[in-house]
Amino acid sequence: MLYNRIAIYGHRGWASSAIAQALLTSGAPAKLLYRPGSNANGLKGRFDEIKVDVQDQDALRAALEDVDILISLVGREDIRLQHAFIQAIPHTDVQLFVPSDLAFRCDEQGLRISVNKEKDGVERAAREAGVATCVILPGVFAESGLNTGLLGVDVVGNRIAFTGDSRNQVLNICTRPYVATAYATIFPTTPIRILHNRTIGLSEFRSTGTEIATALQKKHGVAPQIFQHSLAEVDSQIDECVRLGKPLGLGWYCRRRWGAGDCVDALGGDVWDGDREVEKRSLEDLIVRGKLGLYRELPREILELLDKTFY
Repeated sequence: MLYNRIAIYGHRGWASSAIAQALLTSGAPAKLLYRPGSNANGLKGRFDEIKVDVQDQDALRAALEDVDILISLVGREDIRLQHAFIQAIPHTDVQLFVPSDLAFRCDEQGLRISVNKEKDGVERAAREAGVATCVILPGVFAESGLNTGLLGVDVVGNRIAFTGDSRNQVLNICTRPYVATAYATIFPTTPIRILHNRTIGLSEFRSTGTEIATALQKKHGVAPQIFQHSLAEVDSQIDECVRLGKPLGLGWYCRRRWGAGDCVDALGGDVWDGDREVEKRSLEDLIVRGKLGLYRELPREILELLDKTFY
């Protein structure tokens, strides 16, 4: 089997740690790049470790020797760092850049939110530099979308806040293990020319708000508390978050896309079909059977703001 040579940057985050681990044990020749002060502790597999300041172009180019695909998994605070990769790649043998996204395509309203705007800027810069990219879009992570209140779903508290027509509209959902498996299936062995300039959507399962409410009732034995927000209310919340720099703008925007019925279209038309042998979790598995994983710990301020969703 022919493997692509992979380099990974960003391995400490909630999603990136699982994705990096899956890639490092996929069998592909791999390098783990990390900033000074970090380390590869806790990761398994055979891989090269390279400590590099990505703002040092000479050092970065040297780190990217013998690499076919560079996969960035940086969190939102480091999105802008990826411009350094775009600057370096034309001077290396790297044939494909996978920028960090892990969400869905945004419309004009979504691009007002800073993290979305920065992600879009990275992709635009790559196109302008002639750097081939492949973007992975899983839609919503189950662990954050169903287990924190970010999308108006409170499994533990048996509450759900519908937005617009989210009762009847479909939400595209992926678990963290599923996304990690997708990365480790797509990038190690797929011919690179097939991946050039693609946006690949992932879909583990899809559920309407009504189906989620039904699952909550099965879990708790009583119907969930139900709240309702209009699209106009949510638009107002997004505007306020953008204008005042308040948190949760992205959460409100995700709810808006769900309530407007845009979630599936936001993945694009190229949805991964190589998952037939991959274990998929269902809504019943996650909510009724209690297999929903935990998301990263959120600050108390954010938890308090999320709780206000239901009042």
